[in-house]
Amino acid sequence: LLSPLLEKRLPSSQVFLHMVPPIPGTTNRDLGYLRVLFGNALQRFVAEHGPQLEKLRIASIEIKVWTSSTPPTPVRLVASKTARWEALAFSETIDDNGEPVKWTNIETGEEALTHDKLKPAIESRQSTKRQIARAAGSAYIYDFPALIRNSLTKLWMEYAAAEKIPDKLVSSVELALDSDGETLIEKEQYGTNKIGMVAWKLTLRTPEYPAGREIILIGNDITIKGGSFGTVEDTLFDKASKLARAKGIPRIYIACNSGARIGGVDELKSLVKVSWVNKDDPMKGFEYLYLTDSDYKSLPEESVTCHQITVDGETRHVLDAIIGKNLASTKGGIGVECLQGSGLIAGETSRAYEETFTLSYATGRSVGIGAYLNRLGQRNIQMVKGAMILTGPEPLNKLMGKQIYTSQDQLGGPHIMVPNGVTHQLVQNDQDGVEAIVRWLSFVPATVTSLPPMISAKDSISRKVQFKPIKGAYDPRHMLGGVMIDGEWVSGWCDEGSFHEYMAGWGKTVVVGRGRCGGLPVGIISVETRSCEKHIPADPQEPTSRDVIEMQAGQVWYPDSAYKTAQAIRDFNHGEGLPLVIFANWRGFSGGTRDMFAEVLKYGAMIVDALVDYKHPVTIYIPPNGELRGGAWVVLDPKINEEVIEMFADQEARGGILEPPGAAEIVFKKDKQVIELMHRCDHVLKDL
Repeated sequence: LLSPLLEKRLPSSQVFLHMVPPIPGTTNRDLGYLRVLFGNALQRFVAEHGPQLEKLRIASIEIKVWTSSTPPTPVRLVASKTARWEALAFSETIDDNGEPVKWTNIETGEEALTHDKLKPAIESRQSTKRQIARAAGSAYIYDFPALIRNSLTKLWMEYAAAEKIPDKLVSSVELALDSDGETLIEKEQYGTNKIGMVAWKLTLRTPEYPAGREIILIGNDITIKGGSFGTVEDTLFDKASKLARAKGIPRIYIACNSGARIGGVDELKSLVKVSWVNKDDPMKGFEYLYLTDSDYKSLPEESVTCHQITVDGETRHVLDAIIGKNLASTKGGIGVECLQGSGLIAGETSRAYEETFTLSYATGRSVGIGAYLNRLGQRNIQMVKGAMILTGPEPLNKLMGKQIYTSQDQLGGPHIMVPNGVTHQLVQNDQDGVEAIVRWLSFVPATVTSLPPMISAKDSISRKVQFKPIKGAYDPRHMLGGVMIDGEWVSGWCDEGSFHEYMAGWGKTVVVGRGRCGGLPVGIISVETRSCEKHIPADPQEPTSRDVIEMQAGQVWYPDSAYKTAQAIRDFNHGEGLPLVIFANWRGFSGGTRDMFAEVLKYGAMIVDALVDYKHPVTIYIPPNGELRGGAWVVLDPKINEEVIEMFADQEARGGILEPPGAAEIVFKKDKQVIELMHRCDHVLKDL
């Protein structure tokens, strides 16, 4: 809606509505009620239209109304993104000239003599930072708690009536390092961070936990040094993650960064001088870099090492090495120190995955250690404009000596990270990304020692599953979540509307998701019975490379789908603590030359490893018209972990080492048993 020219100049916009006719039947006693009505209506609006608000960059909404008292009283109803869309109401005092001179907060009674509290967010000190974040393809990190509130409101609206929604859905405490940089402390001032990492302890009031559940939210601030990881940022990340592990609560990471910080001694940039081989012809090169005597003396000790020479009576300090100690620009590390910090948080993230629930959301870009943190946390949600890369296209082109890559998406965009299984879910914008986070959390217990969260089920636990699998190919999602056929709802195994698929673009012969059965969250693994396509993209680095499309048969484990199965079992087990249901309908593993070379044997064994380690109930069920053969049976047999695994089969299901034609070839030897059977049973042959 905005002009392209204005869109480039203005980082945000404001909605103002003035309703001139007084509201019938209202008096000054109704001011508080007006605020409540405005707040409820606004939360529903933001929940339904959050992505559009983000796209239009709307940062505040203000409505001016009049009561029907005598004389009418003007009231300002205000909400802003900065305040997480919490409604405020101000009664306006007008002078004899009809000009507003004072605004009084209806709840607190505080008075404002200026319009500061009602100013558009564009005039706030955070507007520039929001503009920088948007240029990087992400929302400003301090806006994410507000996005979480919007998503919770939408989730509550799906679950309960508006009057049952708690007033304060999100409570936050920002965490920061103390002056010594060793201990986490609570921080009060909003948006005053000096480093490129932010952490919160959030309390979310969800339909599963109306009284509240705690999470740790960690995120890069892309507006400070490109969101790069310095040693101070690494320390804050490490301490916040350890707090999540100690409390056993979910750890959410918002990734938008530039990787490990490549620092420099900024103080030297304006001081260093060059001694040219020929000052009239710089193209012949230089002899050395140096500092003048006065500049050298202005630097602290151990910042540089030099040797002194005299040229034409001038004292020069020739630079031998730049140490950078005791300088402001090098605080937080400039090189190897940052890599050590990256190793610190990489190890911490790996431990966090084993001990609590970890989830990453990649927005904008994630480079180097930022991309590794996403993978080490295992569960990932990626925005379409949130590439995960090890290094940018420019360094790679430099290395190759020619222009090959033109964008970050070529290296780590959704068309790479979704098919290779790094990305579990793809979203279109940050509001959708936060909604995906909140929905994923709805399946996760409050702590690692808690039971999965139960809610009242829409469907009866004693109901019959109406969808029945057929002998041929069918969509297994219909069996899991139900389907509308000829205008009638045919229920599936999960409660209606509760099944959500993850890793849909990877290992397509297996379907993985989370859902509810009788209100209880469960992890689900099923089989795709239809043939699928596997796309292998061409590599721009190799001129002869071409896109490859491989066909994969249904009911067969391939290397990628076997790995996907093992990965899903590990995710359900670590941090989520979900009961696992496997709808087993596999004919076996693909054992061809290419798949054996692609390590199908290794990934099949990983399924056994994951089940051996599983600590929660596992149900193996062979559905109607399903079959479980050979190695597929072996990696799922209850004997693997008898304490937690049970197996059931429908009356119309089948199991065995091989399918009947293959078994017949082995059991009945053609040159002996088959000929003997022919002579025994074929009367015509007997007569001959």
